[in-house]
Amino acid sequence: MPGFELFDQREIDAVTDVLKRKMVHRYSFQDKRGGIYRVAEFERAVADKMGAKYCQAVSSGSAALYVAMRASGIGPGDEIITSAFTFIASVEAILECGAVPVLAEIDESLNLDPGSAEELITDKTKAIMPVHMFGASADMDTFREICDEYGLLLFEDSCQAMGATYKGSPVGTLGDWGTYSLDPYKLLTVGEGGLIVTDDEELYDRARYYHDHGHIHDMDIPRGAEGKACLGFNFRMSEIQGALGLVQLEKLDGAIGQLKANKKKILEGFKIPEDVELRDLPDRGGEIATQLVFLMPDAESARDFQKASGEAGEACGILSGNTWHYARHWKTLREGACYSRIRCPFDCPFAGELPSYRPLEWARTHEILDRAVVYGMDIFMDDARIERMQKAVRAGFKAAL
Repeated sequence: MPGFELFDQREIDAVTDVLKRKMVHRYSFQDKRGGIYRVAEFERAVADKMGAKYCQAVSSGSAALYVAMRASGIGPGDEIITSAFTFIASVEAILECGAVPVLAEIDESLNLDPGSAEELITDKTKAIMPVHMFGASADMDTFREICDEYGLLLFEDSCQAMGATYKGSPVGTLGDWGTYSLDPYKLLTVGEGGLIVTDDEELYDRARYYHDHGHIHDMDIPRGAEGKACLGFNFRMSEIQGALGLVQLEKLDGAIGQLKANKKKILEGFKIPEDVELRDLPDRGGEIATQLVFLMPDAESARDFQKASGEAGEACGILSGNTWHYARHWKTLREGACYSRIRCPFDCPFAGELPSYRPLEWARTHEILDRAVVYGMDIFMDDARIERMQKAVRAGFKAAL
Protein backbone atom coordinates (compact mmCIF):
# COMPACT_ATOMS: atom_id res chain seq x y z
CA MET A 1 0.00 0.00 0.00
CA PRO A 2 2.57 2.67 0.89
CA GLY A 3 3.21 5.38 -1.68
CA PHE A 4 6.95 4.81 -1.42
CA GLU A 5 6.33 1.73 -3.57
CA LEU A 6 6.00 4.29 -6.35
CA PHE A 7 9.23 6.19 -5.73
CA ASP A 8 11.35 6.44 -8.88
CA GLN A 9 13.63 8.91 -10.64
CA ARG A 10 10.92 11.57 -10.66
CA GLU A 11 10.95 11.87 -6.86
CA ILE A 12 14.75 11.85 -6.87
CA ASP A 13 14.83 14.65 -9.44
CA ALA A 14 12.25 16.71 -7.55
CA VAL A 15 14.20 16.53 -4.28
CA THR A 16 17.51 17.15 -6.06
CA ASP A 17 16.08 20.30 -7.64
CA VAL A 18 15.18 21.69 -4.22
CA LEU A 19 18.61 20.90 -2.80
CA LYS A 20 20.46 22.35 -5.78
CA ARG A 21 18.55 25.60 -5.41
CA LYS A 22 19.16 25.49 -1.63
CA MET A 23 15.59 26.58 -1.01
CA VAL A 24 14.22 24.20 1.65
CA HIS A 25 12.10 26.69 3.66
CA ARG A 26 8.62 27.15 2.26
CA TYR A 27 8.42 30.92 2.89
CA SER A 28 11.81 32.58 3.37
CA PHE A 29 14.44 33.97 0.95
CA GLN A 30 11.94 35.51 -1.46
CA ASP A 31 14.72 37.40 -3.29
CA LYS A 32 16.71 34.23 -4.07
CA ARG A 33 14.20 31.59 -5.06
CA GLY A 34 12.97 32.88 -8.42
CA GLY A 35 9.33 32.70 -7.46
CA ILE A 36 9.44 28.92 -6.93
CA TYR A 37 7.38 27.68 -3.97
CA ARG A 38 6.88 23.92 -4.10
CA VAL A 39 4.66 23.61 -1.03
CA ALA A 40 2.35 26.33 -2.35
CA GLU A 41 2.22 24.53 -5.71
CA PHE A 42 1.37 21.29 -3.91
CA GLU A 43 -1.39 22.98 -1.92
CA ARG A 44 -2.96 24.42 -5.08
CA ALA A 45 -2.72 21.07 -6.87
CA VAL A 46 -4.39 19.23 -3.98
CA ALA A 47 -7.17 21.83 -3.69
CA ASP A 48 -7.84 21.60 -7.43
CA LYS A 49 -7.85 17.80 -7.42
CA MET A 50 -10.18 17.53 -4.44
CA GLY A 51 -12.47 20.34 -5.54
CA ALA A 52 -11.77 22.37 -2.40
CA LYS A 53 -11.25 26.12 -2.33
CA TYR A 54 -8.30 25.95 0.06
CA CYS A 55 -5.57 23.57 1.16
CA GLN A 56 -3.07 24.07 3.98
CA ALA A 57 -0.02 21.81 4.16
CA VAL A 58 1.43 20.98 7.58
CA SER A 59 4.08 18.72 9.08
CA SER A 60 1.94 15.60 9.70
CA GLY A 61 -1.57 14.22 9.61
CA SER A 62 -1.69 14.60 13.38
CA ALA A 63 -0.75 18.28 13.01
CA ALA A 64 -3.47 18.68 10.37
CA LEU A 65 -6.12 17.49 12.84
CA TYR A 66 -4.78 19.70 15.63
CA VAL A 67 -4.32 22.85 13.55
CA ALA A 68 -7.78 22.48 12.00
CA MET A 69 -9.35 22.09 15.44
CA ARG A 70 -7.51 25.12 16.78
CA ALA A 71 -8.64 27.10 13.73
CA SER A 72 -12.20 25.98 14.52
CA GLY A 73 -11.95 27.38 18.05
CA ILE A 74 -12.10 24.03 19.84
CA GLY A 75 -11.03 24.38 23.47
CA PRO A 76 -11.47 23.25 27.08
CA GLY A 77 -14.90 21.87 27.91
CA ASP A 78 -15.85 21.19 24.31
CA GLU A 79 -16.80 17.63 23.41
CA ILE A 80 -15.90 16.06 20.08
CA ILE A 81 -17.58 12.78 19.18
CA THR A 82 -15.42 10.39 17.19
CA SER A 83 -14.73 6.70 16.72
CA ALA A 84 -13.37 4.13 19.16
CA PHE A 85 -11.66 2.55 16.15
CA THR A 86 -9.15 5.03 14.75
CA PHE A 87 -5.51 5.97 15.05
CA ILE A 88 -4.81 7.60 18.41
CA ALA A 89 -3.89 10.91 16.74
CA SER A 90 -7.62 11.53 16.22
CA VAL A 91 -8.04 11.52 19.99
CA GLU A 92 -4.73 13.22 20.81
CA ALA A 93 -5.61 16.21 18.63
CA ILE A 94 -8.79 16.73 20.64
CA LEU A 95 -6.90 16.37 23.92
CA GLU A 96 -4.22 18.84 22.80
CA CYS A 97 -6.99 21.43 22.47
CA GLY A 98 -8.01 20.70 26.06
CA ALA A 99 -11.27 19.26 24.74
CA VAL A 100 -12.97 15.97 25.55
CA PRO A 101 -12.93 13.02 23.13
CA VAL A 102 -16.23 11.14 23.28
CA LEU A 103 -15.78 7.76 21.63
CA ALA A 104 -18.77 6.18 19.93
CA GLU A 105 -19.32 2.72 18.46
CA ILE A 106 -18.53 1.64 14.92
CA ASP A 107 -20.85 -0.21 12.55
CA GLU A 108 -19.99 -2.93 10.06
CA SER A 109 -18.40 -0.40 7.73
CA LEU A 110 -15.70 -0.19 10.48
CA ASN A 111 -16.45 3.54 10.58
CA LEU A 112 -18.27 5.66 13.15
CA ASP A 113 -21.88 4.57 13.60
CA PRO A 114 -24.20 7.57 13.12
CA GLY A 115 -26.79 6.28 15.60
CA SER A 116 -24.23 5.75 18.33
CA ALA A 117 -22.76 9.21 17.71
CA GLU A 118 -26.18 10.87 17.94
CA GLU A 119 -26.92 9.18 21.27
CA LEU A 120 -23.80 10.79 22.78
CA ILE A 121 -24.64 14.40 21.89
CA THR A 122 -24.82 16.75 24.88
CA ASP A 123 -25.01 20.49 25.34
CA LYS A 124 -21.19 20.52 25.33
CA THR A 125 -20.84 18.75 21.98
CA LYS A 126 -19.26 21.01 19.38
CA ALA A 127 -18.51 18.62 16.52
CA ILE A 128 -18.78 15.08 15.23
CA MET A 129 -15.69 13.68 13.53
CA PRO A 130 -16.17 10.50 11.51
CA VAL A 131 -12.93 8.72 10.58
CA HIS A 132 -12.75 7.19 7.11
CA MET A 133 -10.97 4.02 8.18
CA PHE A 134 -8.93 1.82 5.86
CA GLY A 135 -9.58 3.97 2.82
CA ALA A 136 -13.40 3.94 2.78
CA SER A 137 -15.92 6.66 3.56
CA ALA A 138 -18.27 6.80 6.50
CA ASP A 139 -21.98 7.55 5.97
CA MET A 140 -21.55 11.27 5.35
CA ASP A 141 -25.15 12.05 4.35
CA THR A 142 -26.41 10.87 7.72
CA PHE A 143 -23.67 12.71 9.61
CA ARG A 144 -24.52 15.91 7.75
CA GLU A 145 -28.18 15.53 8.69
CA ILE A 146 -27.31 14.97 12.35
CA CYS A 147 -24.91 17.92 12.51
CA ASP A 148 -27.40 20.23 10.80
CA GLU A 149 -30.18 19.15 13.16
CA TYR A 150 -28.12 19.78 16.30
CA GLY A 151 -26.13 22.77 15.04
CA LEU A 152 -22.78 20.97 15.21
CA LEU A 153 -19.59 21.25 13.20
CA LEU A 154 -18.73 18.29 10.98
CA PHE A 155 -15.05 17.37 10.83
CA GLU A 156 -13.57 14.66 8.61
CA ASP A 157 -10.56 12.64 9.65
CA SER A 158 -9.65 11.46 6.15
CA CYS A 159 -6.04 10.74 7.05
CA GLN A 160 -6.32 7.10 5.95
CA ALA A 161 -8.42 7.78 2.86
CA MET A 162 -6.90 10.40 0.55
CA GLY A 163 -8.35 9.72 -2.88
CA ALA A 164 -11.47 7.94 -1.62
CA THR A 165 -14.87 9.32 -2.61
CA TYR A 166 -18.41 9.37 -1.26
CA LYS A 167 -21.10 9.53 -3.94
CA GLY A 168 -18.62 11.14 -6.30
CA SER A 169 -17.19 13.71 -3.87
CA PRO A 170 -13.70 13.31 -2.39
CA VAL A 171 -13.67 12.51 1.30
CA GLY A 172 -12.37 15.48 3.23
CA THR A 173 -14.57 17.91 1.29
CA LEU A 174 -17.93 16.93 2.79
CA GLY A 175 -17.58 18.57 6.20
CA ASP A 176 -16.36 21.91 7.52
CA TRP A 177 -12.84 20.64 6.93
CA GLY A 178 -11.01 17.42 6.19
CA THR A 179 -7.49 16.18 6.76
CA TYR A 180 -5.07 13.85 4.97
CA SER A 181 -1.94 12.16 6.27
CA LEU A 182 1.14 11.75 4.09
CA ASP A 183 3.19 9.53 6.40
CA PRO A 184 5.17 6.46 5.24
CA TYR A 185 2.15 4.15 5.56
CA LYS A 186 -0.13 6.22 3.33
CA LEU A 187 -0.87 5.84 -0.35
CA LEU A 188 0.52 9.31 -1.02
CA THR A 189 3.59 9.89 1.12
CA VAL A 190 6.19 12.62 1.54
CA GLY A 191 7.83 10.89 4.51
CA GLU A 192 5.94 12.99 7.04
CA GLY A 193 3.26 15.51 6.19
CA GLY A 194 -0.39 16.43 6.39
CA LEU A 195 -3.03 18.48 4.59
CA ILE A 196 -6.16 20.39 5.59
CA VAL A 197 -8.81 21.08 2.93
CA THR A 198 -11.78 23.41 3.39
CA ASP A 199 -14.08 25.82 1.59
CA ASP A 200 -14.16 28.17 4.59
CA GLU A 201 -11.87 31.13 3.94
CA GLU A 202 -11.82 32.31 7.55
CA LEU A 203 -10.95 28.86 8.86
CA TYR A 204 -8.23 28.53 6.21
CA ASP A 205 -6.71 31.88 7.19
CA ARG A 206 -6.71 30.92 10.86
CA ALA A 207 -5.05 27.59 10.04
CA ARG A 208 -2.31 29.11 7.88
CA TYR A 209 -1.57 31.78 10.49
CA TYR A 210 -1.55 29.37 13.42
CA HIS A 211 0.60 26.70 11.75
CA ASP A 212 3.47 29.18 11.34
CA HIS A 213 3.76 31.24 14.54
CA GLY A 214 0.95 33.58 13.49
CA HIS A 215 2.71 34.89 10.35
CA ILE A 216 0.37 36.55 7.84
CA HIS A 217 2.59 35.46 4.92
CA ASP A 218 2.96 38.67 2.97
CA MET A 219 5.45 37.53 0.34
CA ASP A 220 6.12 41.11 -0.83
CA ILE A 221 8.12 41.97 2.27
CA PRO A 222 10.86 40.14 4.21
CA ARG A 223 9.57 37.42 6.51
CA GLY A 224 10.91 39.08 9.64
CA ALA A 225 9.19 42.36 8.82
CA GLU A 226 5.67 41.09 8.22
CA GLY A 227 3.04 41.34 10.90
CA LYS A 228 1.44 38.50 12.81
CA ALA A 229 -2.21 37.67 13.22
CA CYS A 230 -1.96 35.57 16.39
CA LEU A 231 0.23 33.42 18.54
CA GLY A 232 0.82 30.05 16.97
CA PHE A 233 3.36 27.29 16.63
CA ASN A 234 5.50 25.61 13.98
CA PHE A 235 3.81 22.93 11.91
CA ARG A 236 5.31 23.94 8.54
CA MET A 237 5.94 21.59 5.64
CA SER A 238 9.35 21.91 3.93
CA GLU A 239 9.98 22.46 0.24
CA ILE A 240 11.47 18.96 0.02
CA GLN A 241 8.14 17.49 1.13
CA GLY A 242 6.23 19.80 -1.17
CA ALA A 243 8.33 18.68 -4.14
CA LEU A 244 7.75 15.03 -3.27
CA GLY A 245 4.04 15.66 -2.89
CA LEU A 246 3.70 17.17 -6.35
CA VAL A 247 5.16 14.04 -7.94
CA GLN A 248 3.24 11.64 -5.74
CA LEU A 249 -0.07 13.42 -6.39
CA GLU A 250 0.28 12.72 -10.10
CA LYS A 251 0.60 9.01 -9.27
CA LEU A 252 -2.34 8.81 -6.87
CA ASP A 253 -5.07 7.84 -9.32
CA GLY A 254 -2.91 5.16 -10.89
CA ALA A 255 -2.07 3.70 -7.50
CA ILE A 256 -5.75 3.58 -6.50
CA GLY A 257 -6.63 1.94 -9.80
CA GLN A 258 -3.96 -0.70 -9.26
CA LEU A 259 -5.11 -1.42 -5.71
CA LYS A 260 -8.71 -1.80 -6.87
CA ALA A 261 -7.62 -4.12 -9.67
CA ASN A 262 -5.61 -6.26 -7.24
CA LYS A 263 -8.51 -6.54 -4.83
CA LYS A 264 -10.90 -7.45 -7.65
CA LYS A 265 -8.54 -10.19 -8.86
CA ILE A 266 -8.20 -11.64 -5.38
CA LEU A 267 -11.97 -11.74 -4.84
CA GLU A 268 -12.44 -13.50 -8.17
CA GLY A 269 -10.47 -16.48 -6.84
CA PHE A 270 -13.16 -17.82 -4.49
CA LYS A 271 -16.78 -17.58 -3.49
CA ILE A 272 -17.49 -15.77 -0.24
CA PRO A 273 -19.56 -18.08 1.99
CA GLU A 274 -23.06 -17.04 3.01
CA ASP A 275 -22.07 -16.49 6.64
CA VAL A 276 -19.17 -14.16 5.69
CA GLU A 277 -19.46 -10.52 4.65
CA LEU A 278 -17.30 -7.76 3.31
CA ARG A 279 -17.43 -4.38 5.06
CA ASP A 280 -20.87 -2.79 4.79
CA LEU A 281 -19.70 0.33 3.00
CA PRO A 282 -22.08 3.21 2.18
CA ASP A 283 -20.19 3.70 -1.11
CA ARG A 284 -18.22 0.58 -2.02
CA GLY A 285 -17.10 1.99 -5.35
CA GLY A 286 -15.48 4.97 -3.66
CA GLU A 287 -13.00 3.06 -1.50
CA ILE A 288 -9.29 3.03 -2.35
CA ALA A 289 -8.85 -0.69 -1.57
CA THR A 290 -5.92 -0.44 0.82
CA GLN A 291 -7.21 -3.35 2.91
CA LEU A 292 -9.29 -6.48 2.38
CA VAL A 293 -11.54 -7.26 5.34
CA PHE A 294 -13.82 -10.23 5.92
CA LEU A 295 -16.42 -10.18 8.69
CA MET A 296 -16.66 -13.75 9.97
CA PRO A 297 -19.69 -15.14 11.83
CA ASP A 298 -17.98 -14.99 15.24
CA ALA A 299 -14.65 -14.56 17.02
CA GLU A 300 -13.83 -18.27 17.04
CA SER A 301 -14.24 -18.62 13.30
CA ALA A 302 -12.06 -15.53 12.81
CA ARG A 303 -9.27 -17.13 14.85
CA ASP A 304 -9.59 -20.38 12.90
CA PHE A 305 -9.45 -18.41 9.65
CA GLN A 306 -6.35 -16.50 10.77
CA LYS A 307 -4.50 -19.67 11.76
CA ALA A 308 -5.27 -21.49 8.51
CA SER A 309 -4.45 -18.47 6.35
CA GLY A 310 -1.05 -18.09 7.99
CA GLU A 311 -0.29 -21.76 7.53
CA ALA A 312 -1.19 -21.40 3.86
CA GLY A 313 1.44 -18.70 3.44
CA GLU A 314 -0.39 -15.39 3.92
CA ALA A 315 -0.71 -13.79 7.35
CA CYS A 316 -3.77 -11.76 8.29
CA GLY A 317 -4.80 -9.86 11.39
CA ILE A 318 -7.86 -9.77 13.62
CA LEU A 319 -8.86 -6.17 14.23
CA SER A 320 -9.77 -6.52 17.91
CA GLY A 321 -6.06 -7.09 18.55
CA ASN A 322 -5.03 -3.98 16.63
CA THR A 323 -3.30 -1.93 19.34
CA TRP A 324 -2.67 1.02 16.99
CA HIS A 325 -6.28 1.64 16.07
CA TYR A 326 -8.55 0.38 18.85
CA ALA A 327 -9.16 2.49 21.96
CA ARG A 328 -9.64 -0.63 24.10
CA HIS A 329 -5.84 -0.95 24.16
CA TRP A 330 -4.97 2.67 25.00
CA LYS A 331 -3.95 2.57 28.66
CA THR A 332 -2.41 6.05 28.42
CA LEU A 333 -5.82 7.48 27.50
CA ARG A 334 -7.55 5.81 30.44
CA GLU A 335 -4.88 7.04 32.84
CA GLY A 336 -4.58 10.52 31.37
CA ALA A 337 -0.85 9.96 31.14
CA CYS A 338 0.78 13.23 30.08
CA TYR A 339 3.64 15.46 31.17
CA SER A 340 1.73 18.70 31.62
CA ARG A 341 1.10 19.94 35.15
CA ILE A 342 -2.22 21.38 33.96
CA ARG A 343 -3.94 18.31 32.58
CA CYS A 344 -7.01 19.67 30.83
CA PRO A 345 -9.34 17.95 30.09
CA PHE A 346 -8.40 15.28 32.69
CA ASP A 347 -8.25 17.80 35.55
CA CYS A 348 -10.10 20.77 34.18
CA PRO A 349 -12.61 23.28 35.57
CA PHE A 350 -14.29 23.52 32.16
CA ALA A 351 -14.90 19.78 31.73
CA GLY A 352 -17.41 17.71 33.63
CA GLU A 353 -17.13 14.01 34.25
CA LEU A 354 -14.93 12.45 31.60
CA PRO A 355 -15.66 9.14 29.88
CA SER A 356 -13.79 6.31 31.55
CA TYR A 357 -12.41 4.89 28.27
CA ARG A 358 -12.47 1.43 29.87
CA PRO A 359 -11.93 -1.78 27.85
CA LEU A 360 -15.42 -2.99 28.67
CA GLU A 361 -16.92 -0.07 26.76
CA TRP A 362 -17.81 -0.23 23.05
CA ALA A 363 -19.39 -3.69 23.24
CA ARG A 364 -20.67 -3.57 19.66
CA THR A 365 -17.34 -2.31 18.36
CA HIS A 366 -15.54 -5.17 20.07
CA GLU A 367 -17.99 -7.75 18.73
CA ILE A 368 -17.42 -6.49 15.17
CA LEU A 369 -13.64 -6.19 15.43
CA ASP A 370 -13.34 -9.59 17.14
CA ARG A 371 -14.63 -11.29 14.00
CA ALA A 372 -12.97 -8.99 11.43
CA VAL A 373 -9.95 -10.45 9.63
CA VAL A 374 -7.80 -8.11 7.56
CA TYR A 375 -5.18 -8.33 4.85
CA GLY A 376 -3.04 -5.37 3.84
CA MET A 377 -2.92 -4.68 0.10
CA ASP A 378 0.11 -3.60 -1.91
CA ILE A 379 0.14 -1.53 -5.08
CA PHE A 380 2.37 -4.00 -6.89
CA MET A 381 1.18 -7.59 -6.52
CA ASP A 382 2.25 -10.16 -9.09
CA ASP A 383 0.15 -13.15 -10.10
CA ALA A 384 2.01 -15.44 -7.69
CA ARG A 385 1.18 -13.19 -4.72
CA ILE A 386 -2.45 -12.91 -5.76
CA GLU A 387 -2.73 -16.68 -6.15
CA ARG A 388 -1.13 -17.17 -2.72
CA MET A 389 -3.67 -14.83 -1.15
CA GLN A 390 -6.53 -16.62 -2.88
CA LYS A 391 -5.22 -19.95 -1.63
CA ALA A 392 -4.88 -18.58 1.90
CA VAL A 393 -8.40 -17.18 1.93
CA ARG A 394 -9.84 -20.46 0.67
CA ALA A 395 -7.92 -22.30 3.40
CA GLY A 396 -9.23 -19.85 5.97
CA PHE A 397 -12.84 -20.32 4.92
CA LYS A 398 -12.45 -24.11 4.90
CA ALA A 399 -11.00 -24.16 8.42
CA ALA A 400 -13.44 -21.66 9.90
CA LEU A 401 -16.80 -22.70 8.49
